[in-house]
Amino acid sequence: MSKIKVADFYYGAVLSMLFSHGIKPALVENGADRQVYDITTNKSEFRLYVKYRANKTDTKKADYSSWVFTIKDDTAELQSYINNGYKLIIALVCSEENLGESQLAVLDTEQITEIINAGKTTINVTIKKGERAFRIPIDRNRMEGSKVKCNRFDELF
Repeated sequence: MSKIKVADFYYGAVLSMLFSHGIKPALVENGADRQVYDITTNKSEFRLYVKYRANKTDTKKADYSSWVFTIKDDTAELQSYINNGYKLIIALVCSEENLGESQLAVLDTEQITEIINAGKTTINVTIKKGERAFRIPIDRNRMEGSKVKCNRFDELF
């Protein structure tokens, strides 16, 4: 009997989105906590680094959602891709209990570099109900930092 890993559901969601945009990625590396793909489109070539969180972080406010992605063990790999000239994109699958409400936060090379240069070992993705952009705090202030449009996937692909 072939068992399906939980991670396959989250990575599969990203692959489904890519396929529906006519993109056929090439798997570069596979792991339990991330997958890496090389992608070529009419617009550009890039390396896609995918991570997921099966559960969001408990917050004190009901209208606020947050997911924390650990990158402590990934930082050297991410920096290596950037140093080797890859246009790097991170896709963070932000899961909800109702999977149909899950979202995808997509960070570009500039934002990844900012996070690495700040010495962060986690990426905290937050969104307030009704907003159309995620916030990626660089310091402790949740309202500051990078903003990532919720529909950025469609813009990039």
